[in-house]
Parts: sequence; C-alpha cells; structure tokens
Amino acid sequence: MNKLTRRSMLCRSPSLAGAALLPLGKLHAEEKPVPVDRKLRVVAVGGHGDDPQAGCGGTLTLYADQGHDVVALSLTGGPLPAPGANPEERSVKNRLNAMRMAEILKIRLDCLNYGGSNSGQFTLPIVYGTASEVTGQRYKEFTEILLDKYKPDIVFTHWPIDFHMDHRAAALLTYSAWLSSGKRFPLYYYESELGTQTQNFWPTHYVDITRVEGRTREAHIANTLWLDNWPLYHYTQQWRGREHGCKVAEAFNLHPQSPTTPTLP
Repeated sequence: MNKLTRRSMLCRSPSLAGAALLPLGKLHAEEKPVPVDRKLRVVAVGGHGDDPQAGCGGTLTLYADQGHDVVALSLTGGPLPAPGANPEERSVKNRLNAMRMAEILKIRLDCLNYGGSNSGQFTLPIVYGTASEVTGQRYKEFTEILLDKYKPDIVFTHWPIDFHMDHRAAALLTYSAWLSSGKRFPLYYYESELGTQTQNFWPTHYVDITRVEGRTREAHIANTLWLDNWPLYHYTQQWRGREHGCKVAEAFNLHPQSPTTPTLP
C-alpha cells in the first residue's frame, strides 16, 4: 500500500497542485465590480477616528466617488470639539485630524463616546479605556447602532488579531452585529500597521487604489499626530499592489460566510 502523503495528494490532483502554487490571496477568484442601481450604505468601523481612513481609506474613497454613502464609524472621539477648544490639545487635535482625513477622502466621520485605551505599545502601564470593553450590554448597544441607525449594505472592520485592544473590540462588536443581522451583508476585515498592530493577517481580496493614491497620501499627511506612520502604510500599499499586480492596493479578508454582493469597488 502506498503511503498517503501531502506530496502524493498534490501529485494526484492537478487542481490542488495548481492552487498550491498560487500566491496568498489568489486562491479566491477575482470578483469584478458589479454595478448597482442604488446608493449603497458603506460603513467602516474602527477603534479610533483615523483607523478606517488609514486602513481602507482608498477603498472608501472609491465608493464615495461612485456616489455611495460612506461612513467611518469610530468607537472613540466623542462629540465635536467646542468652538473655543484649544486645537493644540492632544485629544482635540486628534479629532480634528481625523475629521480632516475624512474630508479629504470625501467620506463622513461619526464618533461614539467611548474612551480610548493605551494598549501598552508606547508606554506602560496599560490603561484600559471604555472602548476596549466587550460586554453583553455593549454588544447589544453596538448592534443596535450599526444595524438600526446605519443599516449597512457592506461593512469593513479591523482584523481581530491585533495588538491594540480597541481594534480587537471593534472587530468583535462588528462581528456580533453581523451575526445578529443574519450575515446579511459582506463583512471585510482590514489591516492596521501590519506587524506592529495587525498580526496573522492574510488577504482574500484586493482593491487597486492607484487612481486615488494622491488623496490617501494627503489624508495620511493630514494626521499630524501620527505622521511618522505614513511610510509604513505607504509601503504596505505598495507591497499589496505588487501582490495584486498594480501600483498600490489595499488588502482585505472577506468572512467566508458573507454574501458575495455588493462587491468591492
């Protein structure tokens, strides 16, 4: 009896052997954008006010350019700064930067009033803010916000294996809301500072953002508090572009139980 090995299995199956040679992210058939005859409601959930713009800003911009309603929904940020607020105060500046980023990308930024956490990435001890809380009440609250207020047709959120606890909370809350919806809409995960924050991420889909590269660059530069992070995102977009066969791209992981429409832009 011949011993069954992984190598012998691949040799017996040309289709499996071919799949094994495909680069990561190419095992899924490329989906061409399907035109829709109505305005889509696109929501990108982030732990912080700049996360959706930084992680999937090019894709959101492409949706906005097509005339769809695009919202970046942040767990943190709270109400708008008061007219007399000091623009150099860190929390105020952070919110104003995030608003400017959204304005450049032509999307809407909505912020919930949870307090941000210090993940321990920069300073110790770790400070746990309310944005990292994941409780039964928080699940219920966020589900009602996402499904009843925004009624999304497609949703993006953080990849759940992430160094920052606010990112992890955003992923879990969004996933729970998606389950409560009956898995009604496509759920895509995006990456944030791959390696330093997002970990173990593998793409299933790519979006060529070459056409809006200038605006994504401008948006990153507008985030003056974290301007040093721009090269990291730029290199990631170039890397994903090489994987996809274009200049710059954003990569996503689609939950395999998601609907296939609406498609990416």
